[in-house]
Amino acid sequence: MRVAIFDLDGTLLVGTKSVMPDLAAVFWRRGYRRWRGAPLLLIAGVVGLVRKLRLISTEGYTRLGTRLIALWMGGDQVENLAPYFEETVGKQSVRPETLAALRRHQAEGTTCLVVSAVVQPLLDRFGEQFGCTALGTPLGVTPGGRLTGRLAGPFCSGAGKAEAVTRWAKGFEVDWMRSWAYGDTLPDAAVLALVGHGVAVAPDALLRAEAERQGWQIMA
Repeated sequence: MRVAIFDLDGTLLVGTKSVMPDLAAVFWRRGYRRWRGAPLLLIAGVVGLVRKLRLISTEGYTRLGTRLIALWMGGDQVENLAPYFEETVGKQSVRPETLAALRRHQAEGTTCLVVSAVVQPLLDRFGEQFGCTALGTPLGVTPGGRLTGRLAGPFCSGAGKAEAVTRWAKGFEVDWMRSWAYGDTLPDAAVLALVGHGVAVAPDALLRAEAERQGWQIMA
């Protein structure tokens, strides 16, 4: 079995910005639980200033932002969030070159995964759009279907992405050397290193340098 693993932000989608701030913007614009979201957005804004001072990494900021959005949704039923998820998905622009590669892999019978730090219920919508298995950051859910407001597993970025993929793959016999992976930033290198065919998609400077060292394909 061969797999093709795709990062979401900056790889399948145009731009390097996470879709999670877009979800927060949809929440705010549509008046979703503003009494709960306002202080969380304030915290995110303060930490954003700290990030600009380079006192926190971009990945650290994204991790915190994901936790804050999980808190915002805490106590709500997952199905109540479907309209916000669908609107967030509709706001995104797909990168044509990467989509063409995904469709080519699917036509060849390769199992395709979209793997991202995006929270699982939202990433599931992207999985449906692309016809891929979605592996995202899991959220805690009660037996009654209410979100707990906490993450329920590893943050799916960097080493967390590789962990999610290898955990999923335990149920299959994957031919890693004949498999592919696509990413755009250095944290994606952990997944690109799993396979025989790594592809850096419009990479940032750090991933480009790593791709040149590793001999990975660079898709401009």
